[in-house]
Amino acid sequence: MIDGIIIELTEFDSSLWINHPKLDFSVLKNLSSGKEIGSRKAIYNSLEFIIEPKGKVKIKGSIHKFYNKGEHNGNRFSYDDFQKAVNQLSEFGVNPDKAVLRGFELGLNLDTSLCKIDTKIFLDSILYCRGAKRSDMEINGKAGYGYSYKRTNTTYKFYDKAEQACLQSEMLRIETKFTKMRSVESYQIHTLSDLLNKEKLVRLIKDKYLKFIDETIFFEWEQIKTTRKIPVKYKSKFKDLRNPDWWLKDERSRIDRQRNKELLEKLVSQYAKRNIKNILKDLISLELSNVSRTKNCYKHTEFQALNGWNNSKTHAQKSVTDTPRIVWCESTDQGEVKKEKKYCLVCGREIKGNKKSKYCTDQRKCRDKAYNLKVSEQRKAKRTQKQKQIAKLINEAGENLKLVKTNNPDRKRRLGIPSRKTSIIVTMNGMERLYNGDDARFFLREFEKRTQKEVLTECLDKRLEKA
Repeated sequence: MIDGIIIELTEFDSSLWINHPKLDFSVLKNLSSGKEIGSRKAIYNSLEFIIEPKGKVKIKGSIHKFYNKGEHNGNRFSYDDFQKAVNQLSEFGVNPDKAVLRGFELGLNLDTSLCKIDTKIFLDSILYCRGAKRSDMEINGKAGYGYSYKRTNTTYKFYDKAEQACLQSEMLRIETKFTKMRSVESYQIHTLSDLLNKEKLVRLIKDKYLKFIDETIFFEWEQIKTTRKIPVKYKSKFKDLRNPDWWLKDERSRIDRQRNKELLEKLVSQYAKRNIKNILKDLISLELSNVSRTKNCYKHTEFQALNGWNNSKTHAQKSVTDTPRIVWCESTDQGEVKKEKKYCLVCGREIKGNKKSKYCTDQRKCRDKAYNLKVSEQRKAKRTQKQKQIAKLINEAGENLKLVKTNNPDRKRRLGIPSRKTSIIVTMNGMERLYNGDDARFFLREFEKRTQKEVLTECLDKRLEKA
């Protein structure tokens, strides 16, 4: 769980490092005077041992890599492993009570192959993270494999650990980096020994790691590509909610943001085949139980306060044994037996009875409303296309166009019933064409506009000639 650390040793004799057989220090020197420039540095198992000119002594790097003998930090690093790594530092004279923290990281490596979802899908689904603007991380010189969200005292990172550590399996890394220690002052965490205190560490994990996961907004675009299934009253709002720029640009109160977040998560849970945030939280819960577990007992852990974070589902473990199984996922693509709920495309209520139907059984209102809307859209599209043709005809015809307003010759006359339908006969190049109803009225309006425009142009030309 603990990875990168920056510690400053107090009351420490630097000669212990200079004379240490495993530390080979290097320093820049002035060629003419031979005077040392800058700090002395030695690297051992990926940890930097630094002796500054003013006498400060620091250790910087990944304690996870140090435990793995400098090879990588792509595997699981449990609390027991962290304790062993701190004990190994005693070889270099490090006393945890005298090692003042200047920065450190909390992070988990999540095996996404357990839920059969690519790491890239998790990365692309992040919409919003605590009001911070997203920055691309370059992993091994490549972009698109990770994102960071930088705040004043903390930086949050999501990236492809398999790409960084050159691993064969899928691996997602989620990390909280404390760049300034003022962010953890209220937790009474000042030295390396404070990170070995289980009560302080549990409280820190819950508030600074798990809480930020809860507040982060995820949306998988492929699960709800269009607003067709969304109820009419939420359609316009949903277009904003799935836009990452909308969450950053639009300033709102914390309560309002929480309300919008809950609405989006409600729509995702109802109309998407799977909820990627719930899947991610299951992965975190499973990995967290392994990281915090002691080797004395498999099932029970000394970090009991972390067990109820995600309200672990009963199917996250096998009933007979305590062996972890594949993380639960709300996806029918993963071969799970699950009754899929269907919702009305118009009102959004659950369809009961005939699951093949697209609409609810509310006296056929929703089905008729959907049909009328479809017919109306078709008529509108057809009318718009015809109006474009009429406007083009008027503009291109010029003086060759003549029209006569008349009654509809195709309409049968009835005694006592006046013929109110507008009709015109348009003559152009000896050819006659009949327009009725809305088309005729649109033709007359456009023709009148063109005639008025020509009259104004002629008057202007005459005034210019007189002038």
